[in-house]
Amino acid sequence: MALNIDLTHLDCSITAGHLKMGGPNPRGERIEANNRYFTLGGAPWLPVMGEFHFSRYPRRYWREALLKMKAGGVTIAATYIFWIHHEELEGEFDWSDNRDLRGFIELCAEVGLYAYPRIGPWAHGECRNGGFPDWLLEKCGEHVREDSPLYLAYARRLYEQIARQLDGLLWKDGGPVIGVQLENELIHNPGHILTLKRLAQEAGIDVPLYTMTGWGPAQVPEDEVIPLFGGYPDAFWNRDVSGWARECRKQYLFSPIRNDDLIGADLLRRRDIADVSYLERYPFATCELGGGMQVSYHRRPFILPEDVAAPPICKLGSGSNLLGYYMYHGGSHPLGRLSTLQETQATHYWNDLPAISYDFQAAIREYGQLNGQYHSLRLLHLFLQDFGPGLAPLPAAFPEVMPASLDDVETLRWSVRSDGRRGFIFINNHQRVEALPAKSGVQFELRLPDEVLRIPGERVEIRQGAAMFWPFNLDLNGITLRYATAQPVCRLQGEGAPVFVFAARGGVAAEFAFQPALLPGVEGAGLDEQGILRGLAPGRLVTLSTPQGQGARLLLLSEEQALQAWKARIWGRDRLFLAQAGLAFDGDTLTLSATDPADLWFSVFPAIEGARGGLREGAFTRHNFSVRGKSVRVEARRVRPAAPARVVPIGPLGVAQQPEDAEYERGEEWEVRLPPGAFDGVEDIYLRIAYTGDAARAYLDGTLVADDFYNGRVWEIGLKRFAPRVLEAGLRLRFLPLRRDAPIYIAPEHRPPFGPDGEALEVRSISAGVEYRVQFAASGLA
Repeated sequence: MALNIDLTHLDCSITAGHLKMGGPNPRGERIEANNRYFTLGGAPWLPVMGEFHFSRYPRRYWREALLKMKAGGVTIAATYIFWIHHEELEGEFDWSDNRDLRGFIELCAEVGLYAYPRIGPWAHGECRNGGFPDWLLEKCGEHVREDSPLYLAYARRLYEQIARQLDGLLWKDGGPVIGVQLENELIHNPGHILTLKRLAQEAGIDVPLYTMTGWGPAQVPEDEVIPLFGGYPDAFWNRDVSGWARECRKQYLFSPIRNDDLIGADLLRRRDIADVSYLERYPFATCELGGGMQVSYHRRPFILPEDVAAPPICKLGSGSNLLGYYMYHGGSHPLGRLSTLQETQATHYWNDLPAISYDFQAAIREYGQLNGQYHSLRLLHLFLQDFGPGLAPLPAAFPEVMPASLDDVETLRWSVRSDGRRGFIFINNHQRVEALPAKSGVQFELRLPDEVLRIPGERVEIRQGAAMFWPFNLDLNGITLRYATAQPVCRLQGEGAPVFVFAARGGVAAEFAFQPALLPGVEGAGLDEQGILRGLAPGRLVTLSTPQGQGARLLLLSEEQALQAWKARIWGRDRLFLAQAGLAFDGDTLTLSATDPADLWFSVFPAIEGARGGLREGAFTRHNFSVRGKSVRVEARRVRPAAPARVVPIGPLGVAQQPEDAEYERGEEWEVRLPPGAFDGVEDIYLRIAYTGDAARAYLDGTLVADDFYNGRVWEIGLKRFAPRVLEAGLRLRFLPLRRDAPIYIAPEHRPPFGPDGEALEVRSISAGVEYRVQFAASGLA
C-alpha cells in the first residue's frame, strides 16, 4: 500500500496584526494570534487547554486537581462561570467557598497554569437554564442572548462582578488570565458577541485573547474574536437511541473542515453556508474536544480511553494549533438553594442529566480518579510542550487518496504537516465502536521540493487501533533525523548533549534513519549500510555525534513505558519519570497516588543526585515504596426490594424522561456502612457499586450526594469529601429497575439481561477500593 502526498507547493504564508486582541503583561510579553497559530513572547506556541469547573468541585481539592492537570500536560485551565451558581437569588452574589472564582484563579497561578474563564452570560455546560438564574428568565422572558436593554443591564452587572473577582489577575497585571470566551453556541448574532466584548472591556476584562464557539458554523464579528471548534466521540444529546452517533465518525478522520455539525445539534439552528473561507483569518483551534462523554437519561455512551486518544491526533494532523478538551476533569452539580442545578427537560432544555454527577467519563473523573485516556493524552501533551513551537507553523496537507465516506474503513487515514522540508506524518487506524482493520504493506511516499522520501524503508503493517505520528527531517541538536517510525515524546535539557525521547507506537518496530556520511559516531547501537538504527533496546541511551561536534542522545520507550511517561522540571533539571501510579509535582515534592500499593514506585532519568536507595535499570533509576495494603470491609444490607418499574414516558422535548424524585422512594434500597478508622492511613476510599438497572442514587443523612444513570460502568463514589460523617451515618443507596422497552441507548455489550417481567435490576457487589499516597523529596521520603 503505497501512500502518496505532494508537499512541493505548500502555502506557508502568515497573516498577522489583523486580530483585535489585548496587550502585553508588565514584562512586555505578548500572547497573540495570527491566521495560523498563537504566539507567546513572539515565538510560536501550541498550548493545551483543559476544562475544569471550579464550582462543581470541592475547594479543598482544587490544588490537587490542578496539579494533576498540569502533570497531564495541560497548560491552560478553562472554566465556565455559571451565573446561577453565583446569583441564584437576584442581587445576592456568592463568590465564597466552592464558588470562589478569585481563589481558583490564584491557585492556577500558584501551580503554574494559565487560566481561561468562559464568562457567559449564557454558558450551557448542562447547567440549569444554561446557567441563567430563574429570576433572569422571569424578568427578561425570551429577550436574552441579544442586545435588549434589560438583559444587557444584567449582563453588564454580571461582568462587573466577574471583573472584581479577576482584578489584578489578568495577563496585563502579571496574572494568569490570558483570555475569555464570550457566550457559548451563539451562531446567528455576531453583533451581540461584539456587544459582550465591549461590555467585558468596559468592566475591565482586558485580555490578550477573546474567543467564541465557532461551530454551526457561527457568524463571527470579523477580527474581534477567534472562533474555536470541537468534536466528541459520541453525543449524549443525540435524539436517536438506536446506536452510537454516526456523525461522530468524523472525529476519527483527517480533514480541512473545522466545523462539527453534531455539537449543540439539540439546541442550534444550523447555518446552511458553503463558503467558510472567512475562517482562514483565524488559527484552527479547539475548546471542546471530548475528554470523555457525559451520559444523559436517554443516551448513555460507554467511552473507552482510545476513543478519546485518537481524535486529538486527527485534529493536530488536520492543522489544529490549540487542543482544548471538554471535559478534562469531571465534577458534580452543586445543589441550589431553590432547586437542583442540572439541565432537565422539565426546565425546557433538551436532555435529562443526573442531578449530581457530571463525571463525563473524563480524563480525570468526578472524584479525581485518573481515567485511561489521561495517560494517552499526557504522552501527546509532552510532545506539544517541547515540539509544539516547531509544529505550529507547519500547514496541514492531505494525501491524494482519502476515505471516500464516513463508512470507508479500508483506506488508511493519514495526513502530513510540513513546510516542504520537515514535518510529521499523522496516522489514525482507530474508530469508536466500529473497528478499523489492520493495514498491511504500508509505506508513505512524500514528494518534497528536493527529494522523494519513502517512510519507512520497508513496508510495515499499521495495526488495528493505532493512532500515532512520525517525524521526518527532524533537527536533533544539529543532527538531521531523516525519519523515525517512533513517536517523539519530549526533549530533556541538562548536562551534556540533549536527550530526545521517542516511543514505539502502533506495533511498528522503531527505526531511526540518518545520512551515514553525516553521522559517523554512534555509541550504544550501530547503523546499517542505509544509515538506519534498528533494534534499539527500550530504556537505554544511544549517543550520536558528528565531526563538527554536534551531539544528541536518543532514548526509546516501549509501548508500555510510553503510557507510564511523565516529565517535570524538578530538583534543578528536566527529568523523565516512568510510573504506574499517578504523579503530581509541587515544587520539589513528588506525590504518588495509586489504588494498588504495588504501583507505588517510580523510575527516573537522570538519577536524583544524593537520593537514598534506587535500583539502576538501563538509563533509569527505580525507587520503590513499601506501603502496607489495607482492606476496608463494607457492610451492605438490602433494606427493601424495588417496586415494579414505571413505563418510561417521553418528555416534553421528545426523549425518555428521567424518574421523578418520588420514584426513588420505590426503588431497591441498601444500607451501606464502613468501619470506624476506615480512613486511617489512606488518602481516599472509593465505594464501588457493580449493578445493572436504570438509575441509582446515594443519600447521606437524607440528602442526595451522588447519582448514576447505568451505562455498564461500575459506579464509583469518592468518600473522603463526605468524611467523617459518612462513617457515622453510612449511606443509603436506591436503585431503579430498567425496562426492556425503555427508549434508552445503552451500548449493546452493556445492556443487561432482562427477566420474565421485562425488567433488569441486580446489585452484584458493593465494595471499597483504597487510594494510597506517598511523597518523595530529593533526600528521600517526605
